[in-house]
Amino acid sequence: MGTSGADTDREIVRGFALALDREDYAAAEAALAPSCVYLLRGERIEGAGAIVASYKGNGDAARAFDEIAYGSSVRDGDDGRVVIEFWDELVHRGRRHRHVCEQWVRVEGGAIVAIEHRDLAGEAEALAAFRAWCFGP
Repeated sequence: MGTSGADTDREIVRGFALALDREDYAAAEAALAPSCVYLLRGERIEGAGAIVASYKGNGDAARAFDEIAYGSSVRDGDDGRVVIEFWDELVHRGRRHRHVCEQWVRVEGGAIVAIEHRDLAGEAEALAAFRAWCFGP
């Protein structure tokens, strides 16, 4: 549990997830500590602005699909972290794909200080295959 208490940590993380679901990047950035660190597939992104820019870049890229809807849920993780399960419902040329990932989040002092992206087994490969079907290799 972070220094702000488990219930408060979950509320902070839930607000962050909902902000990303609706692409409200200002609200998402407000939940992050200025020195927050985001670990994403071997890359280390530092600072609230850079982290939000990364999320926005993914959101902008998703506009290539005919339809996209975002959703999320939040649960307690281990070691005091809160886990966000994000899902993207993608539709392109009549074909559907649901992509799911997790982000393990640490809150301290009322702000998110660390995010670790975790791809679930087979998800990154399935998304790559769907993108290849939609747009070519």
